[in-house]
Amino acid sequence: MRRLIVCLLWGMMMSPVMAQSARDFVRLGNRAYRAGQYDKAETCYLKSIAKEPSFEAYYNLGNAYVMQQKDSTAFENYKRADSIGTSDPLRKARNFHNMGNIWYAQGMGAMRQQDGNAVGAFQNAVNFYKSSLRCNPADNETRYNLAMAQHQLKKSQDQQKNGGNNQQQQQQDKQKQQQQQQQDQQKKDEEQKKEQQKPEPKKDEMSDQTAEQLLNSAQQDERGVQRKVNKKQNFQRRNLEKDW
Repeated sequence: MRRLIVCLLWGMMMSPVMAQSARDFVRLGNRAYRAGQYDKAETCYLKSIAKEPSFEAYYNLGNAYVMQQKDSTAFENYKRADSIGTSDPLRKARNFHNMGNIWYAQGMGAMRQQDGNAVGAFQNAVNFYKSSLRCNPADNETRYNLAMAQHQLKKSQDQQKNGGNNQQQQQQDKQKQQQQQQQDQQKKDEEQKKEQQKPEPKKDEMSDQTAEQLLNSAQQDERGVQRKVNKKQNFQRRNLEKDW
C-alpha cells in the first residue's frame, strides 16, 4: 500500500513535465527568445520538434540560429519549415523573406572579401524575396529588400564582367611584353653575331707602317745631331786657328 502511494505521488509530481506538448515547448522557446536567451530557445524548439515537427517550430528554430550567427543552419531549418508548409500565407511569406535575407548577407560577404559567388547569392536572394511577395504583396520591407538585392546583383554582375575583361587584357599585355622581349633579345643576338663576324685589323700592316714612321723619325734625328756636331767642330777649329 505504501509503495503504491509513493508511485502515485511520483506520478503526480512528474505529470506536468511529461504532459508538456510540442506547443508548450514552442511557447517556452518563444519566451526565452524574447528574453534574448537564444540557446535556451533553441533547446525548447528542438524538444518541440522531437515531439511533433511543425512549421512554427522549425521557423522559430531558424530565427534562433540566425541570432546566434549560424546562418547556414538557420537556412536548413527554414527549408524544413517550407517543406512542412502552412495554411497562413503571412507566415509563409516571412519564412521566404528570412531565407532571402540569409542569401543577401552571403552575397555582401562575398563582395567584401572578393571571393565566393556573389552573383549566385544575390540571385537566390532575389528569388526568395519574390516568393515572399507572392505570398504577401503588401510587405513593403520585402519589396525594399528585393530592390536592394536586384541592385547588388547588377553591380556584382558588372564587376564580374569587368574583372573578366581586365584579366583578358592583362593576359594580352603579358603576351605582347613577352613577344617584345623575344624580339629585343633576337635583335641583340644578331648584333653580337655581326660584331663577331667583322674582320680584325691587320696587325702586320699596322706594325710595318709604324716601323717606317719610327725609322724616318730616327733618320731625321740623326741628321740633326750630325749637323750640330759638324757646326761645333768647325767652331772649335776656327777658335784654335785664331789662338795660334
